[in-house]
Amino acid sequence: MVENNLNLTVTKPKHMEMTMTKNHNYIKHLFLSFLAVVLIAVPGTALAGMPDPIKTELLEKGKKVYFKRCVWCHGVEGGGDGPSADRLFTRPRNFIQGTFKIRWTDSGELPLDINLVNTLKNGLQGSAMPAWGEFLSEDEILAVVQFVKSLVQDREWDDEDEEVNNVIGGSATSASSRPGIGADIGKGPLGDPPWAKTAGPYHLGIPQEHVDAGKELFMKNKCWECHGGEGRGDGNPTMKDDWGFPIVAANWQQCWNHRGARREPYDPFVIARTISTGLNGTPMPNFREQLTGPERWQVAAFVNSLCPRKNIDKLTNKPVPDFLIQSVYTEGNVVPKIDDPSWASPDTDYRIVDLSEEQAENPKKHYIAMAGQITRGKRNFDPKADNLYVSSRWSAEEQAVYYLVEYDTRFMSQDPEFPDAVAIQWPAKLQDLFGAEKPYFIYGDSKKPVDVWKASFMAKDYSATNAPNEKGYQLDVNVKEYVANGFDAVADKESEGKVEIVDSIFHQGRVKVMFKRALTTEGEFDVQIPSEQFIPVSFFQWSGRDKEHDEHMAISTWYYTILKPALPASLYYMPPIIAAIFVCFQGWLVWMTKRTRKMYDEGKMRRDELPK
Repeated sequence: MVENNLNLTVTKPKHMEMTMTKNHNYIKHLFLSFLAVVLIAVPGTALAGMPDPIKTELLEKGKKVYFKRCVWCHGVEGGGDGPSADRLFTRPRNFIQGTFKIRWTDSGELPLDINLVNTLKNGLQGSAMPAWGEFLSEDEILAVVQFVKSLVQDREWDDEDEEVNNVIGGSATSASSRPGIGADIGKGPLGDPPWAKTAGPYHLGIPQEHVDAGKELFMKNKCWECHGGEGRGDGNPTMKDDWGFPIVAANWQQCWNHRGARREPYDPFVIARTISTGLNGTPMPNFREQLTGPERWQVAAFVNSLCPRKNIDKLTNKPVPDFLIQSVYTEGNVVPKIDDPSWASPDTDYRIVDLSEEQAENPKKHYIAMAGQITRGKRNFDPKADNLYVSSRWSAEEQAVYYLVEYDTRFMSQDPEFPDAVAIQWPAKLQDLFGAEKPYFIYGDSKKPVDVWKASFMAKDYSATNAPNEKGYQLDVNVKEYVANGFDAVADKESEGKVEIVDSIFHQGRVKVMFKRALTTEGEFDVQIPSEQFIPVSFFQWSGRDKEHDEHMAISTWYYTILKPALPASLYYMPPIIAAIFVCFQGWLVWMTKRTRKMYDEGKMRRDELPK
């Protein structure tokens, strides 16, 4: 039959052959068009298939990149056991079992190549995984992805039984960090958000009804059991990953640290994706069966609303620090209570979100960036507190200054040998510094001593297992003052400068400690704090639960503080006086105009005598 068909083809007239060819091409194009329409119309789950097979031709190049850049954390065989692994939190990813966190695919499934590429390019915020897209070429990233895939054991990337379920939707070949999401918003593919595209900065325009609905779903599905009552990750202290290492829930109030959120920290898609897919290797499950697509978006809207809007640095992808801490002048005495309305101010950057009239009069919460101490002693790559919030008031009547220091910590120490602590550091002899000169930012140096106020504390009646406490925990605080001339020259002061802790609390994953001290003292190494002058200041923080002590701590660089002057009395009485003078002058002009007009009408003044 084949031979007959061939003979017919050969013997057919040329015009008939051309007609059949045209018909054949038409049918082929029709079929391809139909196939394309089907693929576009099918939800994301229908785009499922085998994971992308390993491109063996790139393995050798990828191996070279891996052993140059990745082996120090992930290990020779990819087991997350490199030389640096023990000092990192969270632990580096173990590739052997193929349990990749950030994916568009379902729980337990292998990721798509684009997921691995995006992770390499953008890094994982809140971990030691950097953004390699700033150092590696596209070819190098693609190559090392193939080598990482080759480290996975007992699973085949080209196995027909190893199909993946693309629960996010969109094309598996998309090159963007966020896929084009399909129209199906039921169970399965995530779909588009149930609200219109927002126009406000950093997605501030999500309607409130979706935020409220998300909060209800948050409570109903008991998300607080892990993430805490206010989303700071203080719900469960006993969580471990699949390899038995400690792990903590995400702090939703620091969305710039969310995994996979490097480029868009305020995009609710980052949360909606994780709710849809879960995080392989962690206790975080997916909620595809419990929540529909729109409901997952609503939970994401609520989580997104918890994060204070800050100005994000494009280089570090963290909030821009506020290098000037302004201490607000207070008439009379400062109220030494953390919950007093006079201290109420949101963490939000007031340059992005307008504050209420009441809040605008209060001290701003200034963002202070913290980092690990890496120059001496045990290296600390990932301190548990990577930022502080500081606000301040001062009183001329009291001749005292107050600093309220706040920071997030999921769980507090219960070991008296390793209490939690926070400290404020000042140049001890401010008057001896010339211009912008400052001491070394960690305990000063031999020629330029520093004055350190350190508050060590433990929470009263506290247990990490009942940490989400609505009322919070009062702190048992011990405050000490030190003078330091370097790492090896830190000593108690002979005469302390009367630093006090006037109020403190640990509430829903946040520590708040209020310092008070007189502006001037008699101590030789006490900082004297003048008004209307820029004063260097820096901060330390110790996490007792993680056995941080002495030089193992979170630190900041030098910032500046200034005591804003009291408004002179003239600013209060001069405006009304000027206004009164102006009104009187205008009244005099009107009176003189009417008087002149009257005199002209009565013939007492000639026209040429009228004012011109």
